[in-house]
Amino acid sequence: MTTSSNHLAPLRILPRTENLERIRAYVGSAIVSTFLTDGERNGIVLAVDEAVANIVTHAAALCPTTEIELRIVVSDHDIAIEIRDQSAAFDLRDVDQPDMAAYFREMRPGGLGIALIRRVMDQIDYVPASADIPFNRLILRKHHRSAS
Repeated sequence: MTTSSNHLAPLRILPRTENLERIRAYVGSAIVSTFLTDGERNGIVLAVDEAVANIVTHAAALCPTTEIELRIVVSDHDIAIEIRDQSAAFDLRDVDQPDMAAYFREMRPGGLGIALIRRVMDQIDYVPASADIPFNRLILRKHHRSAS
């Protein structure tokens, strides 16, 4: 059986919240040819939006002119979304799951983005920048069947 894949041209944006709409459109158009439900596709778009928003809010403010790059590969079996940035390393896999009962009891705003990413995506990998590769890589994967 042959495995096909669709590599989209990377999207590069400056770390500004007004660019999140471009991120959502880019991801949405990349995954339209999958057999995922509308809810699953919307979840992926939201998960990527949350990941990039976290970079913009927490890390990229220190480097406002350094671009964030998204790369998406859709294969017959999964969607791989790679987010590259050159800000301080931050591995979201190291963040504890929130205590949802305490969260709602305290009515805290925000703070659920990482939990949402974990819930939506099937695999999360993180590779911090190194001497050989000057950017952090967050790779989000979702398994699916292709419509093509």
